[in-house]
Amino acid sequence: MKIAITGERGFLGIHLTAYFRYVLKFEVIELGRDYLNTLPHAGPIDWLIHAAFIHRHENPEMVLELNRRLTEDTLNCLSQNNIRCNIAFLSSIQEDNDSFYGKAKSEAKTKIHEFCTRRNMNFISYKLPNIFGKYAIPEKTSFIATFCYNLIHNKAVNFNSNEIRLCYIDDAVSTIATLAPNEFTYTTTNVNAVYLLLKDFHEMNLSGQFPNLKTKFELDLYQTYLGYTNYKM
Repeated sequence: MKIAITGERGFLGIHLTAYFRYVLKFEVIELGRDYLNTLPHAGPIDWLIHAAFIHRHENPEMVLELNRRLTEDTLNCLSQNNIRCNIAFLSSIQEDNDSFYGKAKSEAKTKIHEFCTRRNMNFISYKLPNIFGKYAIPEKTSFIATFCYNLIHNKAVNFNSNEIRLCYIDDAVSTIATLAPNEFTYTTTNVNAVYLLLKDFHEMNLSGQFPNLKTKFELDLYQTYLGYTNYKM
């Protein structure tokens, strides 16, 4: 199986690349950041995992506009270079809300699905919950990464009581790698509860103690915390 991944150097892309290449032993084509120029030279591929997306901008409305352009440019690249491959689109649970990011995900999902249908290519869309785990970048990729980093560096942590669905990166990757319609396993909790757990982990780590981990979620969260003890921005 030959795979190409857009956004391969992002948080999720790094993990997907490693899983496909070293666990499943698939051939993974390196596209790099400028994938619109490298994709035409990748040769025949079986699946394109489309993870590249613009998450934020100083002008929130531009998130929608820039992602519309990105989707159009991606489909034009595939069409103009006669690249026929199945596509797995990495969407988000936010596609159901009215945010600019959510609208961009929803529109992209529809357009890519229509494109695949016209060209008789398989299409799968994965509605990702909030992902956390190693290699997430504080202040950018994951609020859990930010919490871990700030606790370890004695910086203020801003949190609320919003409910949230959380999926550990390894679980997300193994679901996507099936390349078949599957639901994600996730934990429903709230931001305040996550902060309190991480705070307990941090205080126990400072005193040389090991926490009493009661669930897989707590283990995943603790492993994530430990990954930031030597992290440098």
